[in-house]
Amino acid sequence: MARYTVILALLAFVLIVGAQAAGYKDVTKCQCVCPSKGPLVCGRNSRGKFKIFGNPCAMDCHNCRNKDYYAETDFSNCSVRTQVG
Repeated sequence: MARYTVILALLAFVLIVGAQAAGYKDVTKCQCVCPSKGPLVCGRNSRGKFKIFGNPCAMDCHNCRNKDYYAETDFSNCSVRTQVG
């Protein structure tokens, strides 16, 4: 019985470490209570994709919940055709 407990503990440890290495984010830690209005924000990710967010809080929330991180950039970089998130 003790052998199975040790094996299960090791398996759980490996799964947790693997999930962290794969970029898993615990979305329950994201404080995403954002105002519905605010200054629009233009963000750019590491692949050069631009995205417009409803406000800085919305961009921070997106960054917390997703693997692709957006950094705020000058709004002139975002065009009318830029995806709104």
